Amino acid sequence: MLQRLLATPFSRTSAGAWRHRRLQHSTPDKPAGNAGLAPCGWLPNCVNSASGHGLQQAVDPIQANDALWQQIKAWIARQPDWEIVIDDSYFIQAIVKTPLMRFRDDVQLQFDPNIGLIQVRSSSRLGISDLGTNYRRVEELRAVLHPAAAGGRSNVTNLRSDVHN
Repeated sequence: MLQRLLATPFSRTSAGAWRHRRLQHSTPDKPAGNAGLAPCGWLPNCVNSASGHGLQQAVDPIQANDALWQQIKAWIARQPDWEIVIDDSYFIQAIVKTPLMRFRDDVQLQFDPNIGLIQVRSSSRLGISDLGTNYRRVEELRAVLHPAAAGGRSNVTNLRSDVHN
C-alpha cells in the first residue's frame, strides 16, 4: 500500500497535509540506428507520429523531401525559443521553451528520405496534460513546410501556450 501511495503524484507533508508532487519526465533518448522514435507514455502530454495511439497522442507524419528537410532544420535553428541539442543528418532534437512560464518541452524529428516522411515526437517534461500544445507544435512544423495545408499560413505564431497542468 505504501509503495503504491508513493508512486502517485501526491505525497504527505510533515504536517500531515496532502500535496501534489510535480510530475517531471526525462528527456527522450536519440533512437539507436534505424529504430523509431520512443513511444509516448500513458500521460496525455505527448504526441508521436510513429507510435501515437488514440486521439490524444496520434499525429500524422510530415511529408518531405531532402530540400524540405533542410528547410525545417533551418527554420528550427532560427526560432529564439528552440534550442537544438542534436543535429544529425536525418535526426534533430530540440528543447522548446514556452514564452511566459519557460516550460521545457522536447521535440524530435526523424527524416526517412526513402519514403519522404518526417516522424515527429513532441512531449512536455512537466505536468499531466499539455492541453494540446504538442499537437499544435507539430501542426506548426507542418505549416512551415506545407502552408496550403494550414490554410495558407507559412509561419504559425499563435501556437505557444504556457498551460501545463
